[in-house]
Amino acid sequence: MKPVTIRRLAGSTATGLTLLAAFVTSAQDASELVTTAEADGTTPLHWAVRFNDVGLAEQLLEAGANATAANRYGVTPLYLAALNGSSDLIERLLDAGANANEVGSEGETVLMTVAQTGVVEAADVLIARGAEIDAREDWHGQTALMWAAAEGHSPMLERLIEAGASVDAMSNVREWERQSSDEPRAKWLPPGGLTALLYAAREGCTGCVRVLAEAGANLDQTTAEEISAIVLALINGYYDTAIALLEAGTDPNLYDYTGRGVLYAAADFNTMPMSNRPAPNVLGNEHSAIDVMRLALELGANPNAQLTRQAPYRSKIDRGNDTVLTTGTTALLRAAKAADIPAIELLLEYGADASLATRSQANALMLAAGLGTAEQDTTGRFKNETDIVDTIDIMLGQGIDINAADNRGRTALHGAALMGFDEVVAALVERGADLTLEDRSGYTPLDTALGLAGGFGFTGGEGRVNESTVVLIENFLEDTK
Repeated sequence: MKPVTIRRLAGSTATGLTLLAAFVTSAQDASELVTTAEADGTTPLHWAVRFNDVGLAEQLLEAGANATAANRYGVTPLYLAALNGSSDLIERLLDAGANANEVGSEGETVLMTVAQTGVVEAADVLIARGAEIDAREDWHGQTALMWAAAEGHSPMLERLIEAGASVDAMSNVREWERQSSDEPRAKWLPPGGLTALLYAAREGCTGCVRVLAEAGANLDQTTAEEISAIVLALINGYYDTAIALLEAGTDPNLYDYTGRGVLYAAADFNTMPMSNRPAPNVLGNEHSAIDVMRLALELGANPNAQLTRQAPYRSKIDRGNDTVLTTGTTALLRAAKAADIPAIELLLEYGADASLATRSQANALMLAAGLGTAEQDTTGRFKNETDIVDTIDIMLGQGIDINAADNRGRTALHGAALMGFDEVVAALVERGADLTLEDRSGYTPLDTALGLAGGFGFTGGEGRVNESTVVLIENFLEDTK
């Protein structure tokens, strides 16, 4: 039989497989058929297994088909059976001489491939036939347990752990030569170093987290960049998984290389930043980001933890945005920038210090009023002025000076004038904001509203005239004469 006939007969249709079976049962064609391969080395047995035809595969094997034949890509019938999660075909191929520890072109084992499918029965066959549980593939050093966790298969995790899988095994850590291009522009090359728990948290597999926790996995293990499982869950929008981690005993005071912990990550996602990267879908959660914050605080999370550097951007378009949220930023400051009243009130309830400020001395009142905000910023872009005023009142109640200035001499009133928040300007003035204070460049809030202080454009040097704000401030100034 010619190879082209094999392809036609063993195509994607049941009819084709039936015709191929007819050839197999013919003594005249059987020996020729089972030893004939296509140009790339694919045999009829490959095709039969690919389409999960157990009967045809058995006929081919009985007629002398090679159970271990690999095509030019290193694909074997056993790999295809594992890809289908077919326990019957896996068993038949092992009986015919296939190796339960067969590896692919990148060192991946058939058990890893089965782990991805989630079909426990197929894993049972391989384990019973001596498959190595903790074998690692060559590229990232991942194990079958990690593959199952990344695909969200908690029953598979249970079976692999029962068979002796190491719950705290970690994938390879790669130290990249540099994380910036020649321009230079920042690029992010993930260093790896993830455990099954970290994969499960990243993918939001709450059931997997519970299985791994029950098996004694290290709940406080972090990535090579010190990112904890709970932060991985939160920054991917999986609040239920974050709750499960806290309930299982995760330390609520774990911080990554930027100082970002559970409270900051949850506050950040409660008013999720915009981006050209699609935002995580949080609608499938039973819990909210506020629920995560409350439980973390109840378990002793530090409400005053501060960033040690600016938190990483979600995508390239975020580069240069929200730079006011730099070293020193707390969850309260992040919430204040978005005028997120529920988060603010919760954090204050548990002892957040409203007097803390960023490295640039921007406090919560200033951030709420718009100080340090650029037009491209993604946090607090859609906050309304009523919520801003309410946030200001909360902060004044905490003892913050309404005329406090940042390291450039700018006050909350400068920020509101820059953004053209007329209601906020009026509220600040009525509460004692000084209209005559100059920043370190000599600009008053009126100058800022006139666009003289800049604050917009790529470099921040472009001005924008807020005409209604100008009139408002001029009227206030006139009334003080």
